[in-house]
Amino acid sequence: MVHLTTHRIAFHASLLSTRPDLLPEQQIIKKGPITLHRSGLHRKRKLWMELSHDMICSFASSKEEDRIKPLRSILLSSLAGVEPEDPQNPRIVRLKFKTSVGHKNMYATVDNEEAARDWRREIQGALFLYRHRRAAILSNKVDNELNGVRMSIPLSRIENIAGRCFMNISGIFAIQLSDLDNDDTSSSDSTDPASPESRDARTIELAIVQPDALWRNVQSLVDEAKANLERYPDKLVPRAIIDFGGLCFLEAERILSMSSGGEQDHSIKTKLGLGDEGEIWRMKARIVKCVCSSGWLVVSPRFVGFWSKSLTASDIVYRLPTSMVVSATPVQRKYSTSFGMKLVLEGRSDLLFTFPKAEERDEAVKRITAVVAVEHDRISGNSSLSSKIKDDSPDSSRPETPRSTSDVSSFQSSGLPSPTQILSSIEHTVDRARLRNFPQKVGIEMQSRLPKVVNLPQNSIPLLTPKHFVCLTIGSRGDVQPYIALGLGLMKDGHTVTIVTHEEYKEWVEGWGIRHRTAGGDPGALMKLSVEHKMFSPQFFKESLGNFRKWLDELLVDAWEQCKDADVLLESPSAMAGVHIAEALHIPYFRTFTMPWTKTTAFPHSFLSPPVESASFNVSSYILFDNVFWAATSGQVNRWRRHTLKLGNTDMGHLAQSKIPFIYNFSTAVVPKPMDWGDSIVISGYWFLDNPELKWTPPTTLLDWIAKARADGKAIVYIGFGSITVPDPAAMTRSIIKAVLKSDVRAIISKGWSARMAKSDEPEIELPPECYTLDKVPHDWLFPQIDAALHHGGAGTTGASLRAGIPTLIKPWFGDQFFWASRVQKLGAGLKVSSLRSSDLSHALTKATTNRIMKERAATVGQRIRMEDGVRVAIDAIYTYLPRAGRERTGKEKH
Repeated sequence: MVHLTTHRIAFHASLLSTRPDLLPEQQIIKKGPITLHRSGLHRKRKLWMELSHDMICSFASSKEEDRIKPLRSILLSSLAGVEPEDPQNPRIVRLKFKTSVGHKNMYATVDNEEAARDWRREIQGALFLYRHRRAAILSNKVDNELNGVRMSIPLSRIENIAGRCFMNISGIFAIQLSDLDNDDTSSSDSTDPASPESRDARTIELAIVQPDALWRNVQSLVDEAKANLERYPDKLVPRAIIDFGGLCFLEAERILSMSSGGEQDHSIKTKLGLGDEGEIWRMKARIVKCVCSSGWLVVSPRFVGFWSKSLTASDIVYRLPTSMVVSATPVQRKYSTSFGMKLVLEGRSDLLFTFPKAEERDEAVKRITAVVAVEHDRISGNSSLSSKIKDDSPDSSRPETPRSTSDVSSFQSSGLPSPTQILSSIEHTVDRARLRNFPQKVGIEMQSRLPKVVNLPQNSIPLLTPKHFVCLTIGSRGDVQPYIALGLGLMKDGHTVTIVTHEEYKEWVEGWGIRHRTAGGDPGALMKLSVEHKMFSPQFFKESLGNFRKWLDELLVDAWEQCKDADVLLESPSAMAGVHIAEALHIPYFRTFTMPWTKTTAFPHSFLSPPVESASFNVSSYILFDNVFWAATSGQVNRWRRHTLKLGNTDMGHLAQSKIPFIYNFSTAVVPKPMDWGDSIVISGYWFLDNPELKWTPPTTLLDWIAKARADGKAIVYIGFGSITVPDPAAMTRSIIKAVLKSDVRAIISKGWSARMAKSDEPEIELPPECYTLDKVPHDWLFPQIDAALHHGGAGTTGASLRAGIPTLIKPWFGDQFFWASRVQKLGAGLKVSSLRSSDLSHALTKATTNRIMKERAATVGQRIRMEDGVRVAIDAIYTYLPRAGRERTGKEKH
């Protein structure tokens, strides 16, 4: 907040407090793939990079097994600055480091200009806040004394002031201070006050959003203040006070870090990326693998690490969060004179270390046990799963009013308010920012070129002028439900949202206050075809072209009519029409989907799951699918383009699908982002809709049944197949009952759509008391209360069961369900069930409810998913790539 009076210019800005209570995964500010360019004869290398509040770490990939082995860690204390954007090479991010022999540069390239600007902004913001925190440590002051930026400049101290307009929104005033304070400066400063360097050092630039008349007359106020000083030469002139907080602390940081354990401690902390971990404990040890390697075992408050340096091979590096460590126990190795220690990890294989002395081993066990106990106590003190996602309120996901100023007060430091907080509180700053509406007036593309605002809570002010977002999708409830969650998030930002989908979901969608329009026909018939014929097999296309050609024509026509007034179009690519509608309307177009659709070497296409995967087959599977899909629909699509959209014929090359910004609404905890996906391909996290059934309440009989099962000490499982239409529901039900009795569990059976195609004259099967049946139940309410789930493997249901942290059993039927079954099995958080035979089902149910490693692994995955905010990440991605999504794709650059 800046104040202009007749005597001075005053500026105050409060800074946000830090969050040391967060888990390491929650402290990540930005992450993504980069290509690192190394000096000398080293080849450039594709890496995964993560920026946190105190360091930058690089890894071989985004997979969890690689993220515990950092390749390189750079403390922000060694970072001198970020170079500005190079107009000739806008995709390059250049960093400048401080070394013992001077400054050293490093640069990396990213996929597009938007990603490069975002990396620069986030690193600059993290660097500023890091230096501010270090300033408090060096000065031994309390947090409130250094929680802001303060300036007080008497007008009589201003030698010159010049203003210029910036984007017709704000005025930038360059204030050059006079050298009247030279007598107070250090005698070692020999800089000529008249030199350009001295003038630059005494010049401050302030950007005033929408300056009023007083600012337009600021020069006359300065002249009047100087005239008063000449009339009263004996009057004491106040000094100019300029306090940038941590910006002044650059060189002393390395001295502090070096004094907290010596040069060797500093090297170990740098290699392991331990950042500001304070004191560390280290001990020489060997890690027992195929080849035993000696190195340093390191224990810090948040991590247990190991570093073995090698001259001939890659270093062995582990950095394990204490939240991942279950226990450290001493072990005795046969035929060995060394003393062993087993490090038990949650959901992972154990690590074995040896020590030459029993005392050293026992000390390591003691140290690790202590930090693990502290971490587990902290985690258990946080909100439980039930308080996070099991809210009985039916309105928990309804649209909310914009965040009030009282909601942001929690972002400030605790304790007594400082003068900066009184004069420019976070609440007041947010209110003024909303009133001025600066981001929306600047425009979304120009915002990416501005520095990051470090003193406002994220997403506290809207960044985009209100627009009409249209979401086009077809399929089951699981395909529509994520768009309701996203639509609620967009509506909170002031936008209008319309979902175009099947008529069957009209009442459900409108119940959330979102507009609904009809397209797509009967989803039940589409599901039946998918079950009877393997999704997108030759027989599938034969049947679809024979029986559903009219359906496809109607879908294309309806989609065009319902999307005509869209400002931004979001589409599931299975709807097929969106990319052509966006071309006709010249509007931004995003693809969003619940399953992978973009070519990669990491895994095959979701609809083509082979028994054995290979990089070459994975890539070819996407090419094959795209060609078959286009060949089956191109005739009707091009006829529709000519007659309805008034566009010419197109082909796959003209569509340039690889250049369309894509947002995937699943979690990186389930599908790590492949290294060959660009920055405009975003994995946001799941778009969960809590309490999706607006009028549903749990039956009393169900609550009593669950209570009795718990009292009997029996595991409770959920069995349901959602949108799947089963040809023989009765036979399937009999097999399920037999498996439940054989595995000695209690089962909640949800029929859903499984009986939609059943014969009406089929007698109802009587269920034993071990089973409870119902038509539907909200997964977000039920899953946290049970022990395992068996379902069809739909993307939404898989996300819900993994989010609850319970083992997930999947019996896939068609399409992407085979992909999700394989992912869950690879994660170790569940199993792929090959058939509905009672023996296969009982084996899976028994293992899911008794296997310790599977249950721990499922709990770990669930914790990571619950920490994500998929809707917010998706909306931020839309804002970031909105200009790119509106360009003509055939004219885009290749990157």
